[in-house]
Amino acid sequence: MSMDRQTIEASMKQARQFLTAGRLALERLDLEKSGYRYRDEENWTPKPTDRSWGSPETGALRRTSMDLTRKLAELRKP
Repeated sequence: MSMDRQTIEASMKQARQFLTAGRLALERLDLEKSGYRYRDEENWTPKPTDRSWGSPETGALRRTSMDLTRKLAELRKP
């Protein structure tokens, strides 16, 4: 493979899929964390340290990240 139009477009498509999966995973994480709030915590905001313990959305994100890695590797082949 080389850096031809088809490879570039396929990589861009995979990147868009990764971004979509990332947004869905973050929405799920926010939903999970908002359900665990304490009643006295009125001003809950997302934190960089928030963590998901597994969901279909994070599984899809992991898969799309692997697919994107493979596509980007194709761009680097001579």
